[in-house]
Amino acid sequence: MSGDLTARNYTIGYFVGSLSAESINRALAKALIRLAPDSLTFVEIPIKDLPLYSPNLDADYPPAGRALKDAIASVDAVLFVTPEYNRGLPGGLKNAVDWASPLWNEFICPQALGSDRRVARQDRNRSRATESAQRARLP
Repeated sequence: MSGDLTARNYTIGYFVGSLSAESINRALAKALIRLAPDSLTFVEIPIKDLPLYSPNLDADYPPAGRALKDAIASVDAVLFVTPEYNRGLPGGLKNAVDWASPLWNEFICPQALGSDRRVARQDRNRSRATESAQRARLP
């Protein structure tokens, strides 16, 4: 995107990488939303009900998988707000990336890292997951 963001309204779908109801990442996401310009509308893309991804389900997506794909298709960009778990992406978020990877289509994918741990290692692993998502294209 180039130019003034206020010239158009955008819908941003955001993922909270932690499944905890008291997640600091959820609080961070809400703070980012409060600070955003009025031209941005945010909708959370829930991941907690997704089953583990399996290519065996590609022919007949379960409702949670279909809802994820529909939510991603309905937004202009996605934002990942995520902690670091064991030097990488949380399992639930990685599972959501796996479910969505066939649908990524030149999304802007910024990340807000809510971690007090060594970010460099997590950042490298997160980059691998989101870069593969960004490289995938719709058929």
